[in-house]
Amino acid sequence: MLGPGDLTYREVAEIMSDALGRPVRFEQLSAEALKASLRQRGWSEAMAQAMVDMAVAKNAGLDNAEPRTPEATTPTTLRQWCEEVLRPAVASAG
Repeated sequence: MLGPGDLTYREVAEIMSDALGRPVRFEQLSAEALKASLRQRGWSEAMAQAMVDMAVAKNAGLDNAEPRTPEATTPTTLRQWCEEVLRPAVASAG
């Protein structure tokens, strides 16, 4: 599912920060650092590698494979979703 516009990870973090009223930041990790971090958190070798493979594919443009069409695009912006869904969920968990 595609939103109404493409966003960078930094833009996503800025929108989430605004909606939550607290800082959210994006930090790019190397594939090796991501895998090491996941393994330290108890992920299996296979699952950590699968996550790394997915991240590499996304960085190579995987998310741009589907063209934006009316049928594949939601009118809901990330900002709207963050304000209507994410913020209440975080508030109730906190």
